[in-house]
Amino acid sequence: MKTISLTEMTWPEFARGLPHTLVALCVGSLEQHGPHLPLSVDSLIPYHLCLELGKKIPLFVAPPLYYGYRSSPFTGGGQSFPGTTSLSGQTLILLLQDILQDFLRQGCHRFLIMNGHFENTPFISEAAYLVTAAHKDVKVVVVNWWDLVSATTLEEIFPEGFPGWEVEHASVVETSLVMHFRPDLVHAELIPAQKGEKHKPRPLIFPEPANLVPESGILYTAMGAGPDKGAAIAGEIVARLDRIVADEFSLTLPNTPE
Repeated sequence: MKTISLTEMTWPEFARGLPHTLVALCVGSLEQHGPHLPLSVDSLIPYHLCLELGKKIPLFVAPPLYYGYRSSPFTGGGQSFPGTTSLSGQTLILLLQDILQDFLRQGCHRFLIMNGHFENTPFISEAAYLVTAAHKDVKVVVVNWWDLVSATTLEEIFPEGFPGWEVEHASVVETSLVMHFRPDLVHAELIPAQKGEKHKPRPLIFPEPANLVPESGILYTAMGAGPDKGAAIAGEIVARLDRIVADEFSLTLPNTPE
């Protein structure tokens, strides 16, 4: 299958893939990612991972959702940064329901939802639950891409100890992945010499107090990021995702290493 992105596909090409082709929907956010990365990081990463996955298995990759649930200070920097533009949880649930149900109307019954924004997780889960509860012939697999990065890889990247995914926002892993997938969007010269602190559980307070996060918007540090690290991380994620999809949707994967 040459074309896997719906944004580049004709309707006859789409129709020829029904009803058995898996549809991948990537859900991200429009959220600050420091002075060196674009606002679209949380959509860009899962989208490119799915495009890579589509080279291995029959897959349609739908246009990503560029808006997600409200950014939290301790996982995304919060709502105070210019450019961070978010949805309510209810809107995100309804939006996902509508998209899944309209694909269902056309004969699609198998979905992979790739999440790139920490705060989206419960609302994606709720939408998937509601759709599958109403349609018994539908299956939805929800994946947070960071869950597929192994402890071994994290030890190699963070020999001083992994700080926690909560503070990895706009830091080494995300920066490395964008350097790999879209190096033209990375302003490496703007990465600040910032050490960062490991994740510490803290209460959420509303209204959101000022000065909760570093001025850069980077919650840990992006120093040490590189495209080679991004390529290795992406390869591991896609390989593990490949197996999950094959197992959950009973696919046969040719030439897949054990």
